[in-house]
Amino acid sequence: MSMDPARQHIIDRLEQSIGLNIETVSSSTFERAIQRRMEALGVDDMVGYARLLAGSAEELDRLIEEVVIPETWFFRHQEPFEILVDLVRTAKMQNQPLPFRILSLPCSTGEEPYSAVMALLLAGIPPTHFEVTGADISERALEIAARGIYGNNSFRSPDISFRDVFFARTDKGYLLRDQVRSLVRFCRGNILDTGFTDRLGVFNVIFCRNILIYLSREAQEKVFTNLFHLLVPGGTLFTGHAEANLFLNTPFSRSPDVSSFAFRRPTQKTRLPADPPPPRQQDGQPFTAIQLNTWPGPAKKPVPAQKPVPARPEDDSFDQVMHLADTGRLAEAAALCEQHMAGPNDPSARWYYLLGVIRDSQGQPEEAVRLLRKALYLDPQHEESLVLLALLAEQAGDHDRARHYRRRARKVLERG
Repeated sequence: MSMDPARQHIIDRLEQSIGLNIETVSSSTFERAIQRRMEALGVDDMVGYARLLAGSAEELDRLIEEVVIPETWFFRHQEPFEILVDLVRTAKMQNQPLPFRILSLPCSTGEEPYSAVMALLLAGIPPTHFEVTGADISERALEIAARGIYGNNSFRSPDISFRDVFFARTDKGYLLRDQVRSLVRFCRGNILDTGFTDRLGVFNVIFCRNILIYLSREAQEKVFTNLFHLLVPGGTLFTGHAEANLFLNTPFSRSPDVSSFAFRRPTQKTRLPADPPPPRQQDGQPFTAIQLNTWPGPAKKPVPAQKPVPARPEDDSFDQVMHLADTGRLAEAAALCEQHMAGPNDPSARWYYLLGVIRDSQGQPEEAVRLLRKALYLDPQHEESLVLLALLAEQAGDHDRARHYRRRARKVLERG
């Protein structure tokens, strides 16, 4: 993408306002967004549009609407909703204050917060026990969420039996029933705006999935800080599967009793980092990696779910290595990884990925890259390896290669 001054000004405005890393957006998407706005305004050239954008907050909002493309569906990755049900039940049993507060940020067109409500209702949890808020920067997305009418593209989970319970078929699509719509409060705001996030209050659970990979590093750090203050001590944060490694060296800790895409705000006082992240960890310091096996058990109540698969011995070995790495015993974890891969088992992407993360945590980025490339050879769609390779390329100053890996990861993510 040619970086003439006018185009660069537009990019800078987007990064300053929503933290967008333009390298994560395809050039065709970016160019179409600008072209649509220029046509709507009757502006003939990029320079004229950049000048108009510089002085109009309203036009910036409209450009953001064109750039931000919603990509979500009901019960996208079921595991967080199963865990949510358990968390609300536990809060009730432990006589914690109710209602249990849940935030979806960004909530896009509403499928995620509505899924949270449906999961809780299906589990028999009374509406008085929980409170759900959805927030997003896109006014257009929030209007769709409030309307509550969805097409087939919003029903892509393996089990869509919930649709028969909570939706009515209409000429325009599937209309979500009032018993669900009335239980979500929507509001518009920017996740980078501390004033906005402060006004939201605090929450027991936050869904913040598949946004961080599109943000600049500076914006990511701002989001970490805002999310930290939005969570109650001990609260749970759900991230996207490809985003968990971004939480290395943040105040959040991985939830040991749930899954690797869930993090917690520590219950003790934690100092937020004001400086860049500290150096990579060595043996003796715990690290956080992305666990690639799925949530190991079935839902305890009827939440839309796939039939559980019995655990395999290989899964037990993988979990053992994960535990060693999480407790800082990196050398032992690496040795077990190598032992497993040298054995009779067929090599798998997740083992090469895990050893790559360990080597990176030990300060061996070149070896990590070699292992991650092997993971991609075995599974070209391995999302976590693509994301980590992009980060390592960025750290090495190879921005073109980082852009290449980000785009591949984005395509995998959008395919679901």
